[in-house]
Amino acid sequence: MTFRKKTTVTALGIIAGLLSCTKEFNDIDSQILPESSFLFENETFAVDVSHLQIDEARTDNLSLFQLGYFEDPVFGKTAAHFTTQITLPLSGINNFGSTSAEVESDGLLIEDGLDKPAHDEQETITGVWLEIPFVTNQRDSDGDGVIDSLDVDPNDRESDSDGDSLTDYEESRNPNLNPLDPDTDGDGINDDQDDSTVHPDPNANSYEIDLVYGDTEQVHFQVHKSDFYLRTLDPDANFEEDQAYFSDFDLLQQGLASTVLFDGNITLDFNEIVTYKEDDPDTEDVDESEEVEERLSPRIRIPLQNTALFQDILDKEGSSELENNEAFQTYFQGLVLSIGESSPVLMQLNFSAGQLILEYDYQNLVLKEDGDASNQDDYIVEPASNSFALSMGGVRFNTLSQSDLSSEVAIAVSGTDNQENIYLKGGLGVFAQIDLFSGAAGQALLEDLQSKPWLINETNLILYVDPSKTALMGNVEQPERLYLYDMTNHLPIIDYDTDSSSGSYSDQIKTNYGGIAQFDDAGQIVSYKFRLTNHLSNLLRNPEDFENVPLGLSVTSNILNTATTNTQDQMEVPASMVSSPLGTILAGPNHQNPDLRLKLEVFYTEYQQ
Repeated sequence: MTFRKKTTVTALGIIAGLLSCTKEFNDIDSQILPESSFLFENETFAVDVSHLQIDEARTDNLSLFQLGYFEDPVFGKTAAHFTTQITLPLSGINNFGSTSAEVESDGLLIEDGLDKPAHDEQETITGVWLEIPFVTNQRDSDGDGVIDSLDVDPNDRESDSDGDSLTDYEESRNPNLNPLDPDTDGDGINDDQDDSTVHPDPNANSYEIDLVYGDTEQVHFQVHKSDFYLRTLDPDANFEEDQAYFSDFDLLQQGLASTVLFDGNITLDFNEIVTYKEDDPDTEDVDESEEVEERLSPRIRIPLQNTALFQDILDKEGSSELENNEAFQTYFQGLVLSIGESSPVLMQLNFSAGQLILEYDYQNLVLKEDGDASNQDDYIVEPASNSFALSMGGVRFNTLSQSDLSSEVAIAVSGTDNQENIYLKGGLGVFAQIDLFSGAAGQALLEDLQSKPWLINETNLILYVDPSKTALMGNVEQPERLYLYDMTNHLPIIDYDTDSSSGSYSDQIKTNYGGIAQFDDAGQIVSYKFRLTNHLSNLLRNPEDFENVPLGLSVTSNILNTATTNTQDQMEVPASMVSSPLGTILAGPNHQNPDLRLKLEVFYTEYQQ
């Protein structure tokens, strides 16, 4: 206990309300209340912190996957490969080109004769693209049509981001104006003075790219074809359980992905991808090449090599390998994606929307104008092109490695530190165990508190970032959310479960429970705060039903994801921690700055005669 503050209140109305809150006060004779008082007090209690490191973890059950390579002087080197199966469309692939393999071979018969003669369409691969969208954020807090990252004031709908004296909201509602360009049409006249502005692309979208960590634009990508069949069911469990894949399963290292599909640099482009139609020469009055055919969110597009491999897929038209995913994934066993160490960037991409797009030409047999369908001589061959997409689905997992931890982190993990700092790192990183009322002295204190007729008003754990330590990490992003949970039962604490606050964004969800980063005026994260009010109340008032469990503290990639994943020695850890590459350094209970030390802060009401 480090300090105690006291306030005396004798207002009868307030007292009566408080007395109704707990059973300890219900038996008090109300006739003595005017001569009695309530004390509104707060106290702080010391807590113990220890650290645990994850050596490996199951990664095929994650909601987010990592890809890339990154290094910082505190937590060392993080490397992440991504392995995925490739899946067919739901209906399978019945044919390429315009007809099936059977029709190409035998023709199409109808009652009156031959509707379409046999014809080899000669499908030929012209290009293969691996497309994976970035995770994007289009948060617009004030609803003015400008996303927060581009808005001069994201909380003011009347802000003017481009400085043309027109509000963002006003310009966003006008299709001829761009709230991020003071001269939308580029004619030299600002929008507020121009009565004839025409937006050259009124449907253009702006995006903020999320979950890309690093400063490089040129990224050395490698894509390999897997030579290893990824089972979905575990034969050691009589094929009744899913096959587990762990972070140390590395197909590249084991020589099980030897076929290179791409090995080279690509430039990351964070802009919307717009494609236009081809001009139709028969419509002289219209230039279709100026009409948008498709808009795509920003994404990675990698041109795969080794076209013979994908030509083989086309050549299997009508074969059993393309009938269903089980057959296809036995034949084409998946991809392994990696980023070279020369490109210090780590990404979490929208792999669920990732695709392999196969482009091909073919010879299309068509009936000439006014031709007779039963006359083979009335068919002509025209060149055509098409494409089809295969999804990144089925078994997917991360291969992760974490190495070269700094000595200070290693000492903390070994348990020989002085609890000056708390180290948190996602992936195969470090998490903390926080013990309230630990040891014999802690148990005695807990029993003493249980004997007191306290009404717990609020209980907090405030974790301050140690800026002198995080500065050593370099220009590394800090996590915007932490997760506090029951380590014994591998579940959220009760304050998480009873918090119904929700919203579209992470900092609007479970706001009473907390763990949300608090920023200073310079935009730096300074602290995180958790409320444990119900947790402590249960420990004090219902000790027969609630035990004093150790609390786990970790980074999280998604506060709504409370699932756990396990290590090979069956330790359960938050899956959202393994999904996150981020880390931070906090002040511990023995930090050299007393104002930053971690303490359990309790506000309570006590009746006093």
